[in-house]
Amino acid sequence: MSDSKPDLLPVRALNQVVYCPRLYYLQYVDGVMPVNEHVEAGLFDHRRIAAPELQNKTRTERQTATSRGITLSSEALGITAVLDVIEEKNGEHYPVETKHGRAAYDADGHPRVWENDAVQLCAQALLMEEAFGQPVRRGYQFCAGSRERVEVEFTEELRNKTRDAIARCREIAQADRPPEPLPPEQRHKCFGCSLAPVCLPEETLFHISQPTPSPAEEPSSPLLRRVIPASDAGAVLYLQEPGSTVGKRSEHLIIKKDGNELGQVPLHAVRDVVVCGNVQVSTQALQTMLENDIRISYLTGHGRFLGAVVPAVAKNITLREAQFRRFSDPAVCLQLAKAVVRAKIHNQRALLMRCLRGEEELRGSDEPAARDLWTVLRSLDAADSLDTLLGMEGQGAALYFSQFGRFLKPAPTGAAFDFQSRNRRPPRDPINALLSLAYAMLAKDCFAAVCTVGFDPYKGFFHQGKHGKPSLALDLMEEFRPVIADSVVLTLINNQALTKNDFLIWRDACQLTDSGRRTFFAAYEKRKATEISHPVYGYRMSYARMLEVQARMLAAFVREEIPHYTGFMVR
Repeated sequence: MSDSKPDLLPVRALNQVVYCPRLYYLQYVDGVMPVNEHVEAGLFDHRRIAAPELQNKTRTERQTATSRGITLSSEALGITAVLDVIEEKNGEHYPVETKHGRAAYDADGHPRVWENDAVQLCAQALLMEEAFGQPVRRGYQFCAGSRERVEVEFTEELRNKTRDAIARCREIAQADRPPEPLPPEQRHKCFGCSLAPVCLPEETLFHISQPTPSPAEEPSSPLLRRVIPASDAGAVLYLQEPGSTVGKRSEHLIIKKDGNELGQVPLHAVRDVVVCGNVQVSTQALQTMLENDIRISYLTGHGRFLGAVVPAVAKNITLREAQFRRFSDPAVCLQLAKAVVRAKIHNQRALLMRCLRGEEELRGSDEPAARDLWTVLRSLDAADSLDTLLGMEGQGAALYFSQFGRFLKPAPTGAAFDFQSRNRRPPRDPINALLSLAYAMLAKDCFAAVCTVGFDPYKGFFHQGKHGKPSLALDLMEEFRPVIADSVVLTLINNQALTKNDFLIWRDACQLTDSGRRTFFAAYEKRKATEISHPVYGYRMSYARMLEVQARMLAAFVREEIPHYTGFMVR
């Protein structure tokens, strides 16, 4: 017989489930713990309480005994907590909880405590009653912003709400997907919430309200209120100096070669690190980067993506279980693959028309290849298998790359780049070398996006049977190939940022020089930072953010939160 007991819930989880059940699921079931300025401020306010030298110690001042950082647990209640402060005065014990910000006020101007905060404080009182065997009739919330103490009376009604919150946490934890976002009358809670970039409440509710995808040619929604950050903090550090080493000193990464220091980079300024070729990274540097949630991606000297070292995998096992279950259903795989292939061909057609517009006084849409791509697009719905769809995707790619050479602007004599057809493994000419590197970088970023969301990157729905390949990352990147990767290549060549001197050709293999790669990496990051309007949601975001948003909406579909997945299509 098993004597295992259920895990004890942290009391702060009760605060979250009363505030927003979806927030509780994402934070305590999926294990997503992002930090924003409000969370940081709260941690700062608790700095004295959390100080090790003050925990579990009692001080008496003005006839009040004060104990800080006391841990209490109850198997009967199923909860545990580290209490900020327990005070004892005139024989009475009561908890004091510190909250960031100013006190709230009721209609009569009296300070009050929000229901979710009151439940958290009441749960602490229940723990104290069991531990000390004395009734706890009241507690206090200290509001650091206004320096006020607000009394909370632990009525029977509040105690029942607290017990109901414990039961609600257990119920939600057994679900396969998060609860729906808050209704409109409570949506104000989303703004300032650190989980908003993960939850995507407006976007999720929009898809729930749309039983079928909207046509890509028309804006499909009014402007949604954006609750996600405008950009990602931190830069991408590229390490490619052959024979160099990367170590750690204090809060900096130190790059050296032959004993000479080439540079140092503060860790707080880095979001991702890309290692190209023969560069050694010390164990201390790797550990520090992982502790700071910095991803490290490895590429060969030729620019082929090998893999990544990422922080501990997200805890949301329910998403991965749903991923394997749903991606084992041929109908679901076909539905998702159609959405991705439709977005890819649509974006290829849009780039083709943009590049060829005005040539020989024709509109881009009058190009035979544009018309043929439109025919392929219209026939996608008739595909009844992944093999058929794969053939249509290949047909679209052949039409697109048959015209790719015309996308290149005429250059001065002797500086022109020729493109005849797509070739790889290895690429044999400069354009194909650039395309292969761009696709490797995009695969790296899509790999990071699906891992961030909590997917298994090796279980895809379209690129199946590719053992050892990050199939889901390859699926996600299809819709972004033309608008990110191909666009970077065309910009570098048409603006003459690269010349033939930036390439090395040896035995029919072509690759960029070190200086050429630096130019490429700068252009690639600039493209990812470009902000555009999302074709469905209406607000602006960077391409880098778009990758994660699409991955999160794919997760919502996999969990059956929303009825369909819509690929990213430029207008």
